[in-house]
Amino acid sequence: MSLPKRDDKTPTAETIRLVDENEQLRTLLEAALEENAVLTGDLDRLRDRLAEMGNEMRLQREIAARDEQYIKQIEPTFTRQDETEEKLRVAFEELQVLTEELEVANSGLHRNNQELDARVELRTRQLKEINQALRGAEASLRTVADLVPDLLWRCDGAGQADWFNQRWREYTGLSSVDLAGFGWSQVVREADRESIRAAWNAAVTRNESFEFEHRLRDQTGDYRWFLVRVAPLRGEDGEATAWFAAGTDVHDQRSAMEALQHSELRFRTLIEGMPQLVWRAADAGDWTWASPQWCAYTGQTMEEALGWGWLAAFHTEDRPAAREAWKRAPALGVVEIEGRVFDAAENRHRHFRTRALPVRDARGTVMEWLGTSTDVDDLLQLQERQSILVAELQHRTRNLMAVVHAVTSRTLIDSPSLDHFSNRIEERLSALARVQGLLSQRDSGTRVPFDRLLRAELSAHLDISAKSSEGKIKLSGPADVALRSATVQTFALALHELTTNAVKYGALSQDSGRLEINWGVERRGADQPLLWVDWLETGVSTMPSADAPARGGGYGRELIERALPYQLGADTTYELTPDGVHCMIRVITPA
Repeated sequence: MSLPKRDDKTPTAETIRLVDENEQLRTLLEAALEENAVLTGDLDRLRDRLAEMGNEMRLQREIAARDEQYIKQIEPTFTRQDETEEKLRVAFEELQVLTEELEVANSGLHRNNQELDARVELRTRQLKEINQALRGAEASLRTVADLVPDLLWRCDGAGQADWFNQRWREYTGLSSVDLAGFGWSQVVREADRESIRAAWNAAVTRNESFEFEHRLRDQTGDYRWFLVRVAPLRGEDGEATAWFAAGTDVHDQRSAMEALQHSELRFRTLIEGMPQLVWRAADAGDWTWASPQWCAYTGQTMEEALGWGWLAAFHTEDRPAAREAWKRAPALGVVEIEGRVFDAAENRHRHFRTRALPVRDARGTVMEWLGTSTDVDDLLQLQERQSILVAELQHRTRNLMAVVHAVTSRTLIDSPSLDHFSNRIEERLSALARVQGLLSQRDSGTRVPFDRLLRAELSAHLDISAKSSEGKIKLSGPADVALRSATVQTFALALHELTTNAVKYGALSQDSGRLEINWGVERRGADQPLLWVDWLETGVSTMPSADAPARGGGYGRELIERALPYQLGADTTYELTPDGVHCMIRVITPA
């Protein structure tokens, strides 16, 4: 379908000017013709009057020739004839003047007619050229309208469509007849139709341009997003006489933008879910963005952190190193900062490890820097504690090896046979293993409690619950009385020796025997707590005499009476009563 032709309602300015000039020339010609007609009429009347006067003179001369007398009689008539001739002469002169004026007027009229014909011919030729140019421009516009990838259409003043370019028909597969009026709305996605009609009605009412985005169905049935811009063509009164619209396919851009937004949303969600503090910076450490974690952690607002404001969250002693790291960044291609960052929740600085890498474009130019700040304060404390634990472990290992060596040597001395040595050394090493198990299982910052050590050693030799229910064992004392780590191994060996002696030779080896263990905490001086342990065996019928050799070789008694006081600074007593063994131990515990 061709572009709509221009009608008389929309003439061009040049056409209007030419028509006005033609009208003026026509008016001048009509006036000249009227003046010429008046002059011609006067000339005709003058000729008629002159003819009448000539007839009168001829008649008078004929009469004068026949009758002289008559001539005398009509002498006054001659006088009147002279007067008439004089009038006739004056009339002829006037006629001559009028004839000359008429000739001048006819010459001017002729020239005006020639000039008018030339101007009319010129204006006619210009009108033809303008019409040809308009037809050429119309053909060009129609060609351009069909070549552009946009959907172009025109509507009347009420918004009813009456023209569509070829792209519309190719895209929708519909004819101009099908699309006319509001027929084009049938290819609009149903969810968008109501809003589009409302937008059109509002634009027509306000007589204003507008734009919006909606989806249009192509001839395959798929929908694509279009950006539609609509503008009115206004008449001399300012009211819209027509509307022109253009629809640009923005589906790919919109899809890419939505994908970018989704990607950015996922990226932001990922960033905001990270435990690290994330930020973006331009060259030289000029921050352009800080994650919500940074603001929540440091207490800074986004505006306060931008630029070099983030440096205020660093410890004053670490700020020079941070600036120096940024100075070296372009050459190194990385930013690495070890510094303390203010923790607003704890109102203190914590150690952070900050690292950033550049983001480069296809040419390798640095566009920005992306960085993270990771809290390593706990890690550094753990590393420091690990060093302490390693040192303590080495110390304990050396002590354990010394204890093992001493226990092995003494067991070897007290063993009458290899089998006896094997049994005793296995028991004592098992006791040491249990102690190591307790030491390795203790929670961070806690110590091994006495009641747990005691119950672990007793449980290794008998069923405490069963013996307690039978009334053979009674345990009484507070729970969770902590022991110093350096005392646990020696204390455990002492408990082991007391337990094995009670099981083999003492109260737990006889039906009549009873074992009662009491403990508590007392203070020596103002602030030095002591753990006291009272080990009392009763009901033993086969107690040896005081001067009899020790049944187990005497290692347990020697450990209690000599090793504990020497190694632990403990106060100990060991007594063989007629009913059984009575042992008292007092040892310093942590405050």
